Amino acid sequence: MKFRLSRKDLLLAECMGRDTVALCEKLMGFKPRLENEKQSRVDANIMGYKAEIAIARLFDIELPAINVMTDGGVDLWLDNVAIDVKFTNKEFGPLIFDSMAKFKSDVAVLVGATSDPAVVRINGAYTRTDFERHCYRKNFGHGERLVMEVKDIQPIEWLWLNLMKRRNKAQK
Repeated sequence: MKFRLSRKDLLLAECMGRDTVALCEKLMGFKPRLENEKQSRVDANIMGYKAEIAIARLFDIELPAINVMTDGGVDLWLDNVAIDVKFTNKEFGPLIFDSMAKFKSDVAVLVGATSDPAVVRINGAYTRTDFERHCYRKNFGHGERLVMEVKDIQPIEWLWLNLMKRRNKAQK
């Protein structure tokens, strides 16, 4: 599904992306990790925040926060479910984790870029358990990663349905 961010959300993503890098470089004296020579660390952060904001708006949950050192592998929370939002510069790119140890959330949501800077594609979601069972290994030039193709992940509606079932079960 495509999701259009508001002007306010686009500005928020830009400010958070720039602030994160400035905090790391200027106040803490270290360069944030980036293994993509095709974009700056600021641009990568802005795109990541756009993805996180889109998911927060879609599920009507708390917006992401700036985390300088680490977010612990969790970008958002829906009730007690930890969500890691993964962004890809390809509209239908794969879901990638460096290792299972880096997949710390309950669920990963994959968001892709589109040709419109105000629009992202929410490609779907996958649980940590299912990802571990179904991913494959691939080297993109920076070491082996764990990968799941976009066609193999669950649609975002699947995540909403399961989270609402879980919420309803907890309220009984």
